[in-house]
Amino acid sequence: MIMIKCKVKTLNAQQFSLHILLIIIIAIALTNSAQAKEKYYPGELIDIGTHRLHINCIGTGSPTVIIDSGIGGFSLEWIKIQNRLADTLKVCSYDRAGYGWSDPGPRPRTTARISNELRLLLTAAKITGPYVFVGHSFGGYNIRYFASKYPGLTAGLILVDSSHPEQFNTEEFKRVEKNQDEKTYLNSYKVRVIHPIISDSYPAENKRIAFRLMSSIKSRSTLLNEMDNMETSAGQVAKQTDHPPYIFPVTILTRGKRVWADDELGERREQQWLRLQNDLKNISMQSKHYLAEESGHIIHLDQPEFVSSNIMLTVLKIRDQLFEDNLRKKFDIRLTNSIATPSIQESRFPHTHNATIFSNRSLRQNPINLVMFQTKFEYPDFNSASYLR
Repeated sequence: MIMIKCKVKTLNAQQFSLHILLIIIIAIALTNSAQAKEKYYPGELIDIGTHRLHINCIGTGSPTVIIDSGIGGFSLEWIKIQNRLADTLKVCSYDRAGYGWSDPGPRPRTTARISNELRLLLTAAKITGPYVFVGHSFGGYNIRYFASKYPGLTAGLILVDSSHPEQFNTEEFKRVEKNQDEKTYLNSYKVRVIHPIISDSYPAENKRIAFRLMSSIKSRSTLLNEMDNMETSAGQVAKQTDHPPYIFPVTILTRGKRVWADDELGERREQQWLRLQNDLKNISMQSKHYLAEESGHIIHLDQPEFVSSNIMLTVLKIRDQLFEDNLRKKFDIRLTNSIATPSIQESRFPHTHNATIFSNRSLRQNPINLVMFQTKFEYPDFNSASYLR
């Protein structure tokens, strides 16, 4: 038997202490690095009790605009829109639970749950209404549900190529069954349409972080859960919105480019989608419908100027109506015909209308054609019942 002697180097107390100290320093550095990465986000993470939701608000001016993305999307894709409107509006984009920088949320991920969480978020973040909501695709479900459940907090809606609650009742959009193989399921048509992609129109400086966040297990899992429960969400919207049309303004923006396959079924889906988009005009007595001719489904990335302009026009209309309502209250005026409202140029100043001139209209019990008011009008509190007929 051959004996091999090995020399084992032992550490003295001083060397051992240095090794321990080095390990502690590395551990602290790694922890700080992880925390720094976690905290790298625009805006705030707001605790709503069960989890945290991320929201990023830019600009000032009321009413506040709240943006809800489509399935798989998140707040960063709206940054161009926010920057365009920041001079005159407060615009907030948020990440639903499981997307972007938000924590995963309780399951199932349905419109009713999502809308209730949004209400908690806005309250916890101290963002006061009334709100103008922008909803893309599935986000259209959520903002319609919110508007019907909380009409006193809603001043208007902008639906961006929004899903329709009746679409799954049509032959063209019947749901396919989920396969046991998740990869096959992800490649089915229902996921491909709203599956998160990094568009060429995405801000170049944000593409890398967008890809990382949208490709995460958290995001993919949330996407699948929202898709699995989309019919349930559609039913919730149909039930919650089963009332006469809204009185507040609703703007519908529809893509102009084809997204379905160039075959017979794809053509029928294209035509059915347009019919459903046209039907959305019936949800409000003040609806406008516009076609984004150069856009696919993600209109806010393909034509951000088109979306931001229509948001601004909708808000200007709402401001005029709020001003008119406040004028009635302030002077206890009832209208015979209709009261003149400030011009678009005058309405760009959201909180103050000094020496605003009204002409070519008449006020009941006040037979004058030219009235000048030297006063300051704040936006009135909304009557929770007045915006639903």
